[in-house]
Amino acid sequence: MSETNSRIPGGILISEESPGLQKPTAVFLDIDGTIITKESGPFRDDIEGIESAGSGGHYFFICTGRGFGHIPAELREAPWVDGIVAGGGVHVVLDGKILYQKSTPVKALREISALFLANGKRCTFQGEKATYCINRSDYIRITGKDDFVVKYPGAAISMMTVDKTIDENTRAFLETFFDIYPQIPHYDCFIKGETKSKGMQILLDAVGIRREDSAAIGDSANDLDMIRYAGVGIAVGNACDELKAAADWVSAPCGEGGIVRALEYLGLIPGSE
Repeated sequence: MSETNSRIPGGILISEESPGLQKPTAVFLDIDGTIITKESGPFRDDIEGIESAGSGGHYFFICTGRGFGHIPAELREAPWVDGIVAGGGVHVVLDGKILYQKSTPVKALREISALFLANGKRCTFQGEKATYCINRSDYIRITGKDDFVVKYPGAAISMMTVDKTIDENTRAFLETFFDIYPQIPHYDCFIKGETKSKGMQILLDAVGIRREDSAAIGDSANDLDMIRYAGVGIAVGNACDELKAAADWVSAPCGEGGIVRALEYLGLIPGSE
């Protein structure tokens, strides 16, 4: 990815020239704020654009902070999805086969559960097949510190979300196990030292595509690693300023053609070269 770009106000590149990726190309897509909004999505024009590009031999991979089991089935099982990087890089799947997997140690889950059960703060644990929660009622409830040992020993927790109301001591404790990223209105917690880019490279190696022939599309700070690693990094129009500044190009917002406009810019949709 280029280090500097000439931009007009708003962050969009002055040049609309396609970056000229070699074919086939691998495109990595974030989910929240990129494929879907909080209210709706995925959107028809984006999916039609993906399917059109896919017919040309290009690969499409979901690359998300969500745990594998927290990805909507509509996306996880979509025919256009060739593979998935989930949990911020710790669960990598290609054509239904797990290529790489790492989960939070059970000892850590026991200590974290005990802490949150005691302090009354809300959190979720996202795993391979399901999502669990403490001091919430919208997912499978954790009510004892040993639940991940006794009730759910195979949960394979890849990431957590925690309320931003946690104190500094709690945050420092969590940072023993996780890299923490601010979201609204929570923190995303990913297994320490693991990254989306690591999962991306595993998939690129598996399908025989060079890093420079990849593209990534995202919206938030936890997409920075993905955007910087790809051959071409694209931020949707609703992305945070930090991601826009790091991207090679800024597309339309999610829900307003953000993905399909990006694919046109990349020259991946027939007739858009």
